[in-house]
Amino acid sequence: MKKTITLKKIYREVWTKKRGSAQSVFSGHTVDHFIDGVPVKENEYKARVAEIFGDENRFRLLTNPAAFAAMPWQKQRALLLDVCGDIPDAEIIASDETLSPLRPALARYASSKTPLDDLKKVTMGQRVEINKRIDQIPVRIDESQRGLPDVTGLDKNALSAEISTLEGQLNGAKLRLAGVDTGGNIAPLTKELNGIIAEISGLENVHYLKQSEIVAKLNQQIRLLVDADEAAERKIKSIKTEIEEKNNRIVSLDNSMISLREKWHSIDAEEFQDTTESVCAACGQNLPKEKVGAAREKAISAFNASKAERLSTVQENGKQQKIEYDRLLKEVKVLEDQVSVKINTEANCREIERLTEERNIAKANAEDYSQIIGRKDLLDRKYAVEESISNAKGTVSEDRAAISKEIEEIEPKLAEAKEKYARFERRNSGEKRIQELKSEEKKLTQEFEEMEKMLFLIESFIKRKVSMLDDKINSKFEIVRFRLFNQLVNGGIEECCVFTVNGVPYDGGLNAAARTQGGLDIIRTLQKHYGIAPAVFIDNRESVSDIPGMGCQIVNLIVSPQDKALRVEMVNNNKTVAKIAA
Repeated sequence: MKKTITLKKIYREVWTKKRGSAQSVFSGHTVDHFIDGVPVKENEYKARVAEIFGDENRFRLLTNPAAFAAMPWQKQRALLLDVCGDIPDAEIIASDETLSPLRPALARYASSKTPLDDLKKVTMGQRVEINKRIDQIPVRIDESQRGLPDVTGLDKNALSAEISTLEGQLNGAKLRLAGVDTGGNIAPLTKELNGIIAEISGLENVHYLKQSEIVAKLNQQIRLLVDADEAAERKIKSIKTEIEEKNNRIVSLDNSMISLREKWHSIDAEEFQDTTESVCAACGQNLPKEKVGAAREKAISAFNASKAERLSTVQENGKQQKIEYDRLLKEVKVLEDQVSVKINTEANCREIERLTEERNIAKANAEDYSQIIGRKDLLDRKYAVEESISNAKGTVSEDRAAISKEIEEIEPKLAEAKEKYARFERRNSGEKRIQELKSEEKKLTQEFEEMEKMLFLIESFIKRKVSMLDDKINSKFEIVRFRLFNQLVNGGIEECCVFTVNGVPYDGGLNAAARTQGGLDIIRTLQKHYGIAPAVFIDNRESVSDIPGMGCQIVNLIVSPQDKALRVEMVNNNKTVAKIAA
């Protein structure tokens, strides 16, 4: 069941008459709002309009042919995509088989809101990075080529043979030099000397280990005695601390018992104070003597009971403290007897001194090898053999100098031959590195071409989407055509929103009638999308000879020179004509 709702706004001037003035003065304008004839506040009116038609912007787009054109192009574009719907990437790829390689590439960005943009950014970034690496490779190849050693005029095999010969000569000279040092009587004398030194070292080690064992045993005995003394000292210190704590408690109990005795005598000295009232506090009459006496007896009994209870409490506390006091005195006596029994440490001290002296003697003996039996004879033999070796070496000094000079002449020749031979190895390594760089350059070039191919596919995808999206959106309109993308000089695509009416740009010389017709074409599509067809207001209707069929109420605002005031006419074809005074 359809329900009619009447919405009305009245725009009126406000004239007020100031106090003391005979004429009213214009003070501004006011707008009154009505729903079904009932006055309402502006916010209530707007809320009801929004409930029926959506927000104010939407209502304006559905009722004013010039509203869409007045919007920024970004909002125009967003509205068209919302009304006509975007085209899924999968649908665009399916429309052109050459775009199929984009399918797995875009799948990597399935969670992104803008997978194509992300793919393009990543691909462009990778292309730039690869291009940088490609640019660096020729420089690196050039550096490697400049670093190749010169082997012109060198024979690798001849150098290898020369190195072998020189190494043989050098090794032979070194062996002859060693033979000079160990030749004649030097070798057997050296062997005899080493045997004597080993025998001396063995005697010294046995002596040192024996004395060290004695030192270790004496150290253990000393440690046991020292530990016993330290344990005795700790025990005495602990007992003295305990005695001090108990004495402090005894003093505290003694002071407490003195206080309790004073408190007991104070309570015992208390006497009953008769405060019994013999006159009624309410009426002022004398109370009966028997009641006064009974009250006095009761008060005396309560006083005596309280006094006896307090004395008993004080006495009981005193007994408990006396018991603890006597106990602590006994415990202190026992502890003092323990302290008074002196621990006999004098014997331990004398024993420690004796053992320490023995240990020091053992230490000194461990480092004194002069007492070792047979060591002196071995030393005498050692000195004699060393003298014999020294005399033998004096006879070979000349042979030794000649062989050393031979070695000095061979070594630089060998080093030079090895350096020349190493050039071949370094050159091989350098040429291998150059080949690796060339292979890397080839691989990077292939990767760069893959990036170029991917970017070409992305551009093709965008162009395909532009075409399909333009076709989809323009199919919703009859005389208006939209262009949502611009082709840049560099081949790129940028977003835009430009529309034409019958091929003429809206902002490029289009007359008023065509502007109105284009606006009505847009309104007709929006009304179908939102499912709402409010009345459309056409201003300057006299300039438009023909309008498309709208399927809704049309309010034509026409300038009428013969009319001096606003005149409204109802036309049979569901149009309202408002003629406005010229």
